[in-house]
Amino acid sequence: MLTEIAQKPIGSFKDHHSIRSTADIVDGHLKTYSNRPAIRYDTGTTYATVGFDAYLGHLHATIRAIKARGLEQKVFATLCNNRLEWDVTALAVFYTANILFPLDTKLNDTELKHLLSINPPDYILVSLAQVKRLRTILDELSITPHVFVADLCPVFEDAHVPSVELQQGELSFKHVLATADSSIEIVASPQLKITDTILGHYPTSGTTTLPKIAQITHGNIVAQVNETVDIINLRNNEDLLNFNSYTHVVTLTEFLLTKTRGFTVTYFTREPDDDAVLESEIKKLKRLGVRIKVFMATPKFWLYLLKEVLEEMKNTPTLHALYKYIESFEKNHKLYDIGTLDKAKLAAMKTALCNKLGGYFRYGISSSAKLDGAIVEIFGKLGITIIDVYHATECSGIISRNRLNDVAPNTCGRMSSLLQYRLTDQRQVPHIHAALGVLEVKGPTVMHSYLGEERNPRGSGDGYFRTGDLCWFDERGYLHVLGREAELIRWDDGSYIAPQHLSNLLARNIYVKDALVTRLRPLDNFLSVFIYPDYTRIHKDEMWEKDIETGVSEHMALRTRLEQAIDFAQSVAGITPALSKNTIYILAHPLERTPTDNIKYFFELNRLHLATSI
Repeated sequence: MLTEIAQKPIGSFKDHHSIRSTADIVDGHLKTYSNRPAIRYDTGTTYATVGFDAYLGHLHATIRAIKARGLEQKVFATLCNNRLEWDVTALAVFYTANILFPLDTKLNDTELKHLLSINPPDYILVSLAQVKRLRTILDELSITPHVFVADLCPVFEDAHVPSVELQQGELSFKHVLATADSSIEIVASPQLKITDTILGHYPTSGTTTLPKIAQITHGNIVAQVNETVDIINLRNNEDLLNFNSYTHVVTLTEFLLTKTRGFTVTYFTREPDDDAVLESEIKKLKRLGVRIKVFMATPKFWLYLLKEVLEEMKNTPTLHALYKYIESFEKNHKLYDIGTLDKAKLAAMKTALCNKLGGYFRYGISSSAKLDGAIVEIFGKLGITIIDVYHATECSGIISRNRLNDVAPNTCGRMSSLLQYRLTDQRQVPHIHAALGVLEVKGPTVMHSYLGEERNPRGSGDGYFRTGDLCWFDERGYLHVLGREAELIRWDDGSYIAPQHLSNLLARNIYVKDALVTRLRPLDNFLSVFIYPDYTRIHKDEMWEKDIETGVSEHMALRTRLEQAIDFAQSVAGITPALSKNTIYILAHPLERTPTDNIKYFFELNRLHLATSI
């Protein structure tokens, strides 16, 4: 039964803390959570709730539908946002020892065609919003999988999408579940007793090349869930708000551990940095009585949230001094003690931020690229802990992480206890006072292989997997990740430039929506800056309006603001080259990003010629 909010009182429940198999979740854990809310999803107008009892009913029907077709080790692709149909398909695929192949709806056509061509699925679950696109690509590739159209629940993803007439080979997911033979016994596949059974085909991020496909085993998944099962802690009346797509491997861990422990997850499938969207959706949830305690998001979201906070301070006269203080938080390469500010104003800002996020928000989990330490510090002083984690698709999720009681800003925390690790190709470089090297890891969470390649092709003779990330460890044992070596720019003095980090620093400015930094020509002794301005914030800024009224040209008013963003990034980046202000390039469109919100340099560097200059 689907309801807007669980109406029955929520009783006590058993909180499980480990699994021996993914089958444990289906056969044991979910049953113990009864009428607790399992997930909430956006209908387009409100949020509907599915209790664990109803959730389990849909899951059993999905398992029976798969078993009736006699399927095992078949590839099940998905092309939809987070929703109930995805959940039950993923768990049923694991339970029956088939292979989950999640495809992000933000993949461009080149990437999607590439992935489908190297791994043609046997079945694919697709949202109504993606049906026509999928048909075109399948026809072009001459691939004919069985297609399930997700239509069990009305969701925001499909809002305003006209209905389509199903074609040959396409089935209604609702019909598939409704006609499943209820006499089929719910028994896990014997293949789950084998740790090397492949259960996942997860695409890599694809920042510098087209994505590969990592083959994730049952043993990988079980080890990762058990290692990170304590990363989230909720009471039975609190929710986790997930902004990440389940095509992102670190959210596979979240997906399974929340089902293991009986936690409620609310799916946020809109773009949170669209104007007023986040606050509007939080208000909807608050009116329904939902208490959001944890956010799970990428660094791009935390950047956006910080800018929202700064803009509110900037436009509130009594908080303007606090705004100026935080704005210069990192100058001179040190953090100032925000606690020395007016305690009443700081308390007011804490309260305002808490209320803005629903009134119960206490901590966040940041996955994907490293989060700037200053952002962690600022939110910490405003009463919010952000846990930064470092992951790799090839390691089936988390490699290292900070913890609620052990947060070290500017680091990725401590290494997973499951992994042996080492730094190879060590070198000394300017600006880093420790040995820098490529991180290699070995352990039960490391993938089986890339699809189509021999086992551990990037590994060494003794079984270590080469991540490709340049890292170092400080004297406390915390891991610092400089970045993917293939993405870094090696400067003339031997230092490394991390373009993704510079992009994040530039985007800290409230007038910058997105940014890219690169060395355009090999002989340039500076870095060129490409910016996509945040025109919405710019045009509603009172100072912008005053500048235009007093005769300042829009061109000059824009340049002045972007120069401020460049000056800030330069002042805190700690890099050898200058970020050039002689020519500032304006991007014609927002940057394409991976499901983990990293820039797709493979595409973007080839279309910088579309930018204009000021």
